[in-house]
Amino acid sequence: MGLFGGKDESSSSSAISGDAGDADFADFAASTVETLANAATQAAAKAATTLAGSLPTGLPARPGIFGDEHPWYAFWERVGPRDFITEYFILTFLTFMIAWHFVGVNINRKIAKNFVLKHIPLLQREYARVGFQKTLTTTEEAKDDVAAGNFVGDLSTLIREESGQEFVHYDSGRMNVLSTVFEIKLAGRGNPFMWMFEVVSSFFMDSFPAPTDTVTVTTYSADGSDASKTGGHNSRYDSFVWGIVNKKVMSKHREARYDLSLTKTVDTTKLPAWLTVMTESAEITEMLLTKELIAAIEAYGPEFQYILVTDQPVDKPTTTSEFDKAKKRLVLNLNLDSKNNSGPLMEYFLRLPDVLATNAHFRPEVLRKVRSMREEERRKLERVEEEKKAEERQASKDEKKKQERDAKLRGLTAEEQRKFLEKEKDKEMKKAAKKQVKRV
Repeated sequence: MGLFGGKDESSSSSAISGDAGDADFADFAASTVETLANAATQAAAKAATTLAGSLPTGLPARPGIFGDEHPWYAFWERVGPRDFITEYFILTFLTFMIAWHFVGVNINRKIAKNFVLKHIPLLQREYARVGFQKTLTTTEEAKDDVAAGNFVGDLSTLIREESGQEFVHYDSGRMNVLSTVFEIKLAGRGNPFMWMFEVVSSFFMDSFPAPTDTVTVTTYSADGSDASKTGGHNSRYDSFVWGIVNKKVMSKHREARYDLSLTKTVDTTKLPAWLTVMTESAEITEMLLTKELIAAIEAYGPEFQYILVTDQPVDKPTTTSEFDKAKKRLVLNLNLDSKNNSGPLMEYFLRLPDVLATNAHFRPEVLRKVRSMREEERRKLERVEEEKKAEERQASKDEKKKQERDAKLRGLTAEEQRKFLEKEKDKEMKKAAKKQVKRV
């Protein structure tokens, strides 16, 4: 407005320009809101279209307890074969181990059973009771089967399985014999890893023996205990140690068996070069080394280990009571080989107790040396026992003195205890000085 109430042109122009600016701002704001609304609508429509395309037609999807659309029991929809690779490996390994174990044990069981069955005709002729059973081979009903070589009784009692590698057969009821035991130890075919370890170790190291199948037949002599049962027949014979040993295993068995350590080795031209005699007297060898025995060993071959007549224990006795409890035995040790002819050797061995009861009675000069050896061994054990008893007596005395000293100290005053200990210390120093002077 002018000075006289008229309109100011400048203010009019300012108003006009201001109205124009407000209109432009309104248009910009409207266009921005519309753009944002359109963008949001398009985004929502796109999301709805995508979701609609991903969901199946029909009822709306409901997630299961495992966070997916599958029912809880449809495990085949959630896992595949690749998810069980570790389990496949474990099951395959366990199946392999179990199958190998059963096959290996069955092979061992068959080897042990066939070896004993091979000698059944001979065993039933020699023993009244064969196997772990009460059926006798001496009855009228069993005569035909024994003559035909058929096993009398239950075949399941023929051997006893101690483990997959150890089998035992037992016979009894024979003159001059208390019992005969077959201990069959076979290779560890039931454990492939152990078997392979033994094979590889034996190939590279001599201290690891190769896995072998062995049988040890031990006959316990009656040694006079059957005289009252056989009408006065006496099966007693002189005590000694004698054997024939394969030279390849001589050192091993000599270290493992105390009884063989008492003998000396003697080579003879009567035996093949791979065999030697271990004896306490030449006269004993002359009586026992027969042509029949040599022929039987040669028929079996180098798998023969040793045959032994002994009255001493396998392990070195530590007391006189163990030394006195030793029993007379006959031992045959062989490596099993189905190709070897073990019949003649087994027959000779089973009848050897009769030879001993009849002929093994030597001159006093021969037995004097044998007895002196045993008396010396017994004196060694007696000295060890006396030393042990002396140590126990000394320990008892020392304990008694200690108790008396402690009781005396408890009854003294502190000053008296100090003087007592000083006096005791002086005595010990004097004793130590005297010992030093004696040594010098």
